[in-house]
Amino acid sequence: MKRCLFIAVTALILMFAHQSTLGQQHPVKITFETPEGWKGETITLPPGFAKNMSVKGVEEIRFAPGMFKANAEDFFSYALVFWLPDRKPLDEKTMHAELLKYYRGLAAVVAEGRNRKVDPKQFKLKLTKDKKNAGQFTATLDWVEPFVTGKPQTLRMELKTGKVPNMDAAYLSMAVSPQSADHDIWPTLRKVLASAQFKARKNAK
Repeated sequence: MKRCLFIAVTALILMFAHQSTLGQQHPVKITFETPEGWKGETITLPPGFAKNMSVKGVEEIRFAPGMFKANAEDFFSYALVFWLPDRKPLDEKTMHAELLKYYRGLAAVVAEGRNRKVDPKQFKLKLTKDKKNAGQFTATLDWVEPFVTGKPQTLRMELKTGKVPNMDAAYLSMAVSPQSADHDIWPTLRKVLASAQFKARKNAK
């Protein structure tokens, strides 16, 4: 039953995100170490639900077991990494613009598929630069959660951007959850992101 629910709620995203990349092997393999029960996907950037994004590359995402369970403590909690070839780490202005495009597009597509009314233009993203740690940011996104509740939600984010070791590429890593900053989900999300490894694929198209 749990697996069926996961498949149902992710199928809509994948239909749009993967429709132009079926059969294509991504140029990089991104791996994580995750606790039992976490699931994930690989998506080409820009995704089909946000084609207006300017960044190109690969997104690797890992969902907490309660990702699509409104009453779960890890509801809508996940870790993701963008792999962005041939570019420098994202600056604050670009990051803000690209994330808004991503979440506005995601909400619009999912809400339409579920016959829910959402006005993505009303979403607000506040991005705060960490003055002590280069490339690190925190953020809050006020949006409408489109998958399960269809209700307003504030997502908290921890973000980091930098150079991918031994590659001509940058990365953006994100820990995301609506939970407060002192909740137990955050150390888990940070641990998952810290385990990320990038490996170039040979002869990828």
